[in-house]
Amino acid sequence: MRIAIDEDIPNELTPLFRGPGLVVEHVEDLGFKGRKNGELLAALSGTHDVFVTGDTNLQHQQNLDDFDIAVVLIHPRRLIIDQIRPLIPQAVAAFAIATKHAVTTIGVETTPLSPAPRSQRGSRPS
Repeated sequence: MRIAIDEDIPNELTPLFRGPGLVVEHVEDLGFKGRKNGELLAALSGTHDVFVTGDTNLQHQQNLDDFDIAVVLIHPRRLIIDQIRPLIPQAVAAFAIATKHAVTTIGVETTPLSPAPRSQRGSRPS
């Protein structure tokens, strides 16, 4: 299984994603650093099985049906090494079950500082 790690995940963590049967490459090492999400996903589609990212907006910016790749989103409270590292074993375990054209989220779904969705703002409890 071929895994690509996005540039928002520090390259020094790449070895921690490796395991039996996994070929893990960082986008920087692939020469894709700086590419926009759509261009990057197109380049990885069909050549990699899973794309690991910390970009929580990716699924809202791209139509994942257009790309033949699964996305594993690592979502710590802050995208820093000390908070990414403990989520890596869960991310690696998710590689086997991640579905192409969809996002599998590892970590927190929302942070306490996130605003409520518009539909919930100003609404009163029933």
